[in-house]
Amino acid sequence: MATTWLDFILEQHKELESPESFWFWSALSAVSAIVKDNIWFDKQAYKLYPNIYVMLHADSGLKKGPPIAMAKQLVRAVNNTNIIVGRSSIQGILKDMGTSKTIPGGHIVNNAKAFICSSELASSIVEDRVATTILTDLYDRQWNEDNWKSLLKIEQFNLKDPTITMLTATNEAHSDEFFVKQDVQGGYFGRTFIIYENKNEVVNSLMFPLKYKIDYKQSAEYLKSIALLKGEFDASDVVRHYIDDWYVDFRKTTHEMDVKDKTGTLNRFDDSMQKVAMVINLARERGLQLELESVKEAINVCEKLVGNVRKVMMGKGKAANAQQKAVAIQELIERENHMISRTQLNRKYYLHASDIEWDDIMRQLEVAGICRIETVGNQICYRMTDIQVSEWKKHLLGK
Repeated sequence: MATTWLDFILEQHKELESPESFWFWSALSAVSAIVKDNIWFDKQAYKLYPNIYVMLHADSGLKKGPPIAMAKQLVRAVNNTNIIVGRSSIQGILKDMGTSKTIPGGHIVNNAKAFICSSELASSIVEDRVATTILTDLYDRQWNEDNWKSLLKIEQFNLKDPTITMLTATNEAHSDEFFVKQDVQGGYFGRTFIIYENKNEVVNSLMFPLKYKIDYKQSAEYLKSIALLKGEFDASDVVRHYIDDWYVDFRKTTHEMDVKDKTGTLNRFDDSMQKVAMVINLARERGLQLELESVKEAINVCEKLVGNVRKVMMGKGKAANAQQKAVAIQELIERENHMISRTQLNRKYYLHASDIEWDDIMRQLEVAGICRIETVGNQICYRMTDIQVSEWKKHLLGK
């Protein structure tokens, strides 16, 4: 039985095939978009605002579109921010943000707040090498107090306190084509919550009525109430000490492990977690008192995102056969006994590499200590030990 707005959203969609995490993060994006910069958390040196960038990452056909469409409908129903959909250049988006307009209901929007919402990032933003650089800059609302200007001859505009929330989706083929090194190491990935999934939650042909009725008009009523909130998030001493203890331990752990993170995700992890904590808090309880349970939930879900970045990046290296190695590692992790025969591997992934190439790839993984090559009966088999599986799972979970 749903007890909070966020629980209600998840319950409404539990019969649909889109992964639950897609509904969860799309709902958080909707909350972020409607509160904009009306609320903040005082970090002493700056104000932290709850705008977030979310990217659903999955293969085509894994139903990324419906959760994004839900978020768009919810934000449109609240009718308090500029929703940017369709295909545009980054300059076009910024110009649109800087233009006063009347939205349905006769409300005039004349501030630079926007919800960029698209079911395919690569098709929504015209390819431009500065696009993600500009989005990276605008993500940090705390460093963009007052005016953000463009003085290019062809595009001149002035954005007042620009605040962007973004919800997009992509798949491996499009992400390989759209993102370059500067996006990965220049801060865009480090600021984006990448929600990675590789399988559906349920199977439903939608031939029969749903048990849980989907009613976005009703769901939007709660959002309309929190859209009225303005001011600073408060936190008790218990919550502040909990965050402080966690942060000190987190920094100590990453330092001792000498974690190499080219994306910058770990360096921004505390602010990322607190943004999500604020949004989760608003999605579960109306008010500006940061609750301990919201912080704990934010830490839990954000920890997984570090692993998601690693999953998306695994196989994108320059090393020979990087993608095929990633495929083999993922296959061994997911198999029930963490073992696959040479015949099974070649039969399942014959389009990825030839049998000679797979033999070489698996020998390289054995030399690296990732798997073992064994003979079982008359079959050559590749096995990953329980210890290796545990280490890789921790790595891909962000630990």
